[in-house]
Amino acid sequence: MMRMAGRTTQERGQMMVLAFTAIAVIAVLGGSLLNRGLDAHRETRIQQAETDLLYGAEGAVEDAIAQFATALANFAVDANVTRYPTAAGTFLNTAFASGATATTWIDQAEPAPRTVADPDGVSLFVKNYHITTQVTHPATARTLRVHQVIARRIIYTFQHAVFYDGDLEWLPGPDMTLTGRVHGNHDIYLGTHGILTVDSAYLRTAGNLYNRRKDAPGTPMAGIVQIKKAGSSPVQFPAMAGLDSDDATWTADSQTRWNGTVKSGVHGVTQRAVPVVGSIAPGGFYDVNADVHVVNGAILQGGVALVQGTDIPPGTVTTVTTLYNQREGKTVKMTNLDLRKLAGYHDCDADGDEEPCYPNHLPANGLLYATRDDAPGTQQPGIRLLRGSQIYRAGGLTVVSNDPVYVQGNYNTVAKKPTAVIADAVQLLSNNWNDANSAASINSRVATATTINAAFIAGIKPTAGSQYSGGLENYPRLMEKWTSVSLNITGSFVSLWNSQIATGNWVYGTQYTAPIRQWSYEASFSDGTTLPPFTPWAVEITKGAWWKE
Repeated sequence: MMRMAGRTTQERGQMMVLAFTAIAVIAVLGGSLLNRGLDAHRETRIQQAETDLLYGAEGAVEDAIAQFATALANFAVDANVTRYPTAAGTFLNTAFASGATATTWIDQAEPAPRTVADPDGVSLFVKNYHITTQVTHPATARTLRVHQVIARRIIYTFQHAVFYDGDLEWLPGPDMTLTGRVHGNHDIYLGTHGILTVDSAYLRTAGNLYNRRKDAPGTPMAGIVQIKKAGSSPVQFPAMAGLDSDDATWTADSQTRWNGTVKSGVHGVTQRAVPVVGSIAPGGFYDVNADVHVVNGAILQGGVALVQGTDIPPGTVTTVTTLYNQREGKTVKMTNLDLRKLAGYHDCDADGDEEPCYPNHLPANGLLYATRDDAPGTQQPGIRLLRGSQIYRAGGLTVVSNDPVYVQGNYNTVAKKPTAVIADAVQLLSNNWNDANSAASINSRVATATTINAAFIAGIKPTAGSQYSGGLENYPRLMEKWTSVSLNITGSFVSLWNSQIATGNWVYGTQYTAPIRQWSYEASFSDGTTLPPFTPWAVEITKGAWWKE
């Protein structure tokens, strides 16, 4: 019997040693590779967390800038506030979908604002601020702190001939020329059946600029829109000729054609934060800060009721329901406010002439707030300013209402003062207006030449589909036959909200006809130093230095 060859005990032992050694080596190598993998994973997680933190910090900074600008524009904080949020120990908190949280605060970086004239001549009231944002990642508990320096720039709205927060449509039928700066926070639509001349080296839009209608995009207007070319001598007015900002060549062609007059969003124009309609509501900024209030048929100064015939002349404030607004389809429950009587003028000696025989009760701070809350649903509330040809207050006057305001006759034409009307809507009535004809045909409502020197902030009924808003040319609403009659306005046209009360659609022909529009910008507003009382501002934020720690 043969025996098979086998391994000796010694050989088997050596093999086992080798096997265990190999296992140990493999284990060590495996552990090393595992550790490297874990380290790489941890590094990836850390890098991802750092990226998340950085993006979160940048998002929190943008959120803080938006909140800060809105608060400034809506008078929630002082324009030169030292810290925001203002309450001690409070911060702006931002939560992200990743679970990360950011805490942000803003401190002033210089103690006082500076007045700076930008290259376009706009006066900017500038103050630098320092934003600090701290972000913590929920998974790693890692924290990142970033810093951003910003410049808060205040631009008064009345430094512009035209300032629109919504879309600006400017589509007059007859020829029209307007001087002064034009700014749109959204899109601008320009067109005409005649010649529209923008006599300004400043036409800006944060959106797009179109040489067409908004309500009928495929319907061209046959007229010419011409815009001043900056720096040209003699002055040139190149036509738009169909050039829109969505054309492929717009960026370069617009600069070549107008030399910097025209800029849109693609040129870096940004939106500016502005007050919302709540600022003119009862309990809003203007109501709270007014020195004189007219509420329904009562008038108060400094919270004290003024008695007609004792403190102020009889007839200073009256209530009438004799005006029918054909655009709105309603009779107006109207507060008539006689500004000459409010200044103390009355025929006290019965000689047929008025003299200042009562105290002047125009607001000491220049701000008057008027409202009606008692109009039934079949009527619409309104405030009418009468006999305002001279404003008997050295610093001017600003009248504010959450209702439509009607300005009747010449306004601020004698010894002109810085004056404004801020309202739900602005209705202009000529020197020839008579309530008795308000419900009759247009031929019963023939206007005569009227002059108004005032800045306006009013709501509009925006274009919806094919229903045209009426455009800038009808921003001041009219109710008479103005054909071949001059309406002279020197001031500023600002639209910051949609009308909440006067929401009737624009209709031409039966309700009114167009005047000869002799409109111009009030040049004394240009540098932002001689303005109507309580002129609101727009807020623009620009970024400076940035770093992290």
